[in-house]
Amino acid sequence: MAVSSSDYDLKALLDVARWEPVQDELASLTRTAIITIDYKGSPVTKHSGRTAFCTVIRENPVSCKRCYRCDALAGLEAVRLGRPFIYLCHCGIVDVAVPIVVGEQYLGAVMFGQVRLPDGDRDGEVRRLVSEISSFRAEEADAREDLLEKYRQLPEMEYSRIVEIADLINAIVRYIVGRVVQNRSERLADEWVMKRGLPPSLNWRASTESETAPADSSLPVTEDSPVYPALAYIFAHRGEMVRMGQMAELCHLSGSYFSKLFLRETGENYTDFVKRQKIIWAKELLRGTGKSVNEISEELGFMDSSYFIRVFKQLEGITPLAFRQQKYIV
Repeated sequence: MAVSSSDYDLKALLDVARWEPVQDELASLTRTAIITIDYKGSPVTKHSGRTAFCTVIRENPVSCKRCYRCDALAGLEAVRLGRPFIYLCHCGIVDVAVPIVVGEQYLGAVMFGQVRLPDGDRDGEVRRLVSEISSFRAEEADAREDLLEKYRQLPEMEYSRIVEIADLINAIVRYIVGRVVQNRSERLADEWVMKRGLPPSLNWRASTESETAPADSSLPVTEDSPVYPALAYIFAHRGEMVRMGQMAELCHLSGSYFSKLFLRETGENYTDFVKRQKIIWAKELLRGTGKSVNEISEELGFMDSSYFIRVFKQLEGITPLAFRQQKYIV
């Protein structure tokens, strides 16, 4: 997985000015400290609810670098695991990294924590991320005692509660990312339609409940999928034979990346998926209408009826006419 993206800017994706008040509320409600970082570990938001202990640590130029390192490593580990990562930072307190991922691009993470586990509460399940302890050293006895007192004041939180908060923040992050991806896909798809001078009736979001739509037109992906515009267009325009390159362009993706994502999202390569879907529609027309094989072939965009018959037989093991005559049901 790549760790940056030319298509998405983390600050713009989150809309930091709007995200920070939400982050403040989450920190207050969960009694944790929260900060959002980029993939390098550098902060992109202010620190919400930062504890007195971590304020001292992060204001020290040496130990602050280790905080950044912990944040960066934790984010990468969360991406590797595919879920929030709970760990002990270099000072031995509990932090959590919730990854922000768009497609296969890791942009950063929402970090929360600065809490201690109660004695004996699953501490064996929370590993230290880095082996060394903090480089911060308080030279004077009073300073050391003050720092120790700030450590004692860190809130305690049960492991199960930390997991609940991680799931909540992860759900919020995934929702935000999903909405951004969907809105961007719609905007780029509209630009694609306008650039080609297509009339509104050929828009990729045209209703799939039109007269020419299949009876069951539910799409195999959700609206936040990067290939959703392509599938929506295919289902809304079943009379077209659309080249993969056009659909990749519609989704604002390279051909190779679109092909990879399409296979991942649908379980089939583009050509096989389109053929299979057209035969599904053909069977509906054979069962539900009196249209001839030639008419159905033309309606579904096949170059000629012989090719349509060949594809139908390849997938169904029977010709369209035999399918209709035997009232073959699948």
